[in-house]
Amino acid sequence: MSRQEDGNSQPPRNYPTHIDGPTKWSGQDSNEDFVVNLNNSGVTEAEKGLELFHEHELDGDEITPRCFPLPTLRNKLEECALEVHRGRGLCVIRGLKPEKYSIEDNIVLFLGISSYIGDKRGIQNSKGDVLSHVTESKSWTVPKEKRHGIHTNYSLPFHTDMGCEILSIQVRDRANEGGCTCVASIAAIYNDLVQTKPWVLHALAKHDWPIQAFRKETPFVLCPLIEYHAGNLCVSMDPARIGPHPSYRNDSTPDLTPEQREALIVLQETARKHQIRLATEPGDLLFINNLALLHGREAYLDSDTSSRHLVRLWLRNTQLGWAIPPSMNMPWDAAFGERASKVIDRYYPIMPMPNYIECKYSSGTAAFVADDNFDEWTSSVSRGEGDDGGPQLEENA
Repeated sequence: MSRQEDGNSQPPRNYPTHIDGPTKWSGQDSNEDFVVNLNNSGVTEAEKGLELFHEHELDGDEITPRCFPLPTLRNKLEECALEVHRGRGLCVIRGLKPEKYSIEDNIVLFLGISSYIGDKRGIQNSKGDVLSHVTESKSWTVPKEKRHGIHTNYSLPFHTDMGCEILSIQVRDRANEGGCTCVASIAAIYNDLVQTKPWVLHALAKHDWPIQAFRKETPFVLCPLIEYHAGNLCVSMDPARIGPHPSYRNDSTPDLTPEQREALIVLQETARKHQIRLATEPGDLLFINNLALLHGREAYLDSDTSSRHLVRLWLRNTQLGWAIPPSMNMPWDAAFGERASKVIDRYYPIMPMPNYIECKYSSGTAAFVADDNFDEWTSSVSRGEGDDGGPQLEENA
């Protein structure tokens, strides 16, 4: 469909003709100035924060800048938070060596450092898990087609973790081959499409995309995939969460229109055109503005001795965070808002589940918060709690 055929030669109403600012970068002219390298003194300071955590016998939810002091690193981390929200939307902290620490200590370092980037942690399922493991365990026997996309070695299309504000990732190990994380700026994509295919922007901005809602009473909601709100162009989309879900019987969710399907294809093509391929290293901490950048993954192969393994955390910075468009509030509410507040307990699984339980309801590329009726985990995995019932770092969740 051309702009002549569609009749839309301008951006959608109330959208800018061009987006300026640091978020409009393209991989075609980018470099790695988003990487912050920790020197020896910075690593030592983080390790002192780790010692303090153990001295006070704290739980996962109690890890804050106050109890994980980083007096020298603080300024550098606050600059990273500004870069995520007011700059390019991406920051990588490099310098930690995961082989130096226990599995639990690696998680504590991740939580401690990330508490300076975002002060609020979102839940990633209705059980209250704050951490997810993006990996494919060699011990799992459930067929790949019955797992979430993050638990396979397949490539993943460009998407966002719908509901998340800051996508935070700890690289625990790399694949033997492939598995590169790619990111692309929605601002660069937008500026490109304004000039080439503005009809795609009109399609993406319409409030008629059926988004799976994981609620028995409301299987879907109609939302836009992009919205210009409070001076920011926001994106919230996962191709696997749009339209009817094949596992949900009697689904009233409408099919995508031919225009919507074509718009998604063009969006993926344009994202690849402007992408950055992140050359990550074990120990890297990635912080991505999930409202400003799309991310995807290349397919990968593990070896007998290594497995690609990322630990995922969803963050919000209550001071710097972007205003959430009302049209995109539904998934955000499940991770950070009123629905999230109804989940009393919080859990911090430090390892993937030892035995993968087949998903009752696969919830998209990124695996999302679901109501109990559509929960992505049907496992009654033991969740160890302390004597006070507080949030714990768990060995096998």
